[in-house]
Amino acid sequence: MGLVFRGVDYRTADAVERERVREELSRVVYPQCVRLFTCNRSEIYYWDPQSEDSVAALDHLFRVASGLESMVLGEYQILGQVKEAYAAAQAAGTVGKALDRIFRDAISCAKQVKTELDLGAVPPSVCRAGLELVESRFGLAGKRVFVIGSGKTGTLAVRITAEKGAARIAACNRSPERAQHLARDYGATIVDYAARYDAIAQSDIVVSATASPHMVVERARLSSIVPSVFLDLATPPDVDPSVGTLPSVTLITLETIGEKASGDCNERSAVIAAGRSIVSAQVEKTASWLREIA
Repeated sequence: MGLVFRGVDYRTADAVERERVREELSRVVYPQCVRLFTCNRSEIYYWDPQSEDSVAALDHLFRVASGLESMVLGEYQILGQVKEAYAAAQAAGTVGKALDRIFRDAISCAKQVKTELDLGAVPPSVCRAGLELVESRFGLAGKRVFVIGSGKTGTLAVRITAEKGAARIAACNRSPERAQHLARDYGATIVDYAARYDAIAQSDIVVSATASPHMVVERARLSSIVPSVFLDLATPPDVDPSVGTLPSVTLITLETIGEKASGDCNERSAVIAAGRSIVSAQVEKTASWLREIA
């Protein structure tokens, strides 16, 4: 008895082929199955009483849920998509005892990876590269800077702009108490998250680095007074891409920064290795349980 995986992703098939496979897998019927269809992958996981080994399929599912197989390492969206696929299968009545345990364990593993490794965080080298690009084009000394997000990346952005001589630094976070260290350590003015558009209108440079699943800077809510530059260091993007089409506004994204957006090779490899170590340990626990019920 074991878990079986079929499908393709962005590395093994182009968009046309992924869509063809999606249509094919949509028609396949198994008593226990979960279909995971996203823009980058078309996959099905099903329980086969004749299969003798679940480890390879378990390892793949756990790595997918943890963001280790994503185009952008650690991207948060995939975990939500795995949860949605699991919920849809539950609603369809195709989740039995085995798949229920497997997917709950995969989700738990993904949360552990996210908590311990902070995979979605932009590497320090990328934050520095982005701010160096801003400095070379617009300067940082004497500028009014507004930073959205107070995590590792946001904190580094505040520190660098302070070191570069920014005239004023304001910052905000959805949870204001989590931004207080920026006021204490760097003298930043803490702005209420709900007032971020007012702060944007009073700034020359906006740096956004949150973990929000939604855009935090929408073009429609900007006033007629806008900063010269937006530096978007978030994955997925914080800033509405159309902001970059506004007159006299430059939008710099991870893609703009270039290859460094993938992080230093050694750093990335170390993080992936650590993530896979966590996955392997969790896969063994689930596989052990499956052997017990076989």
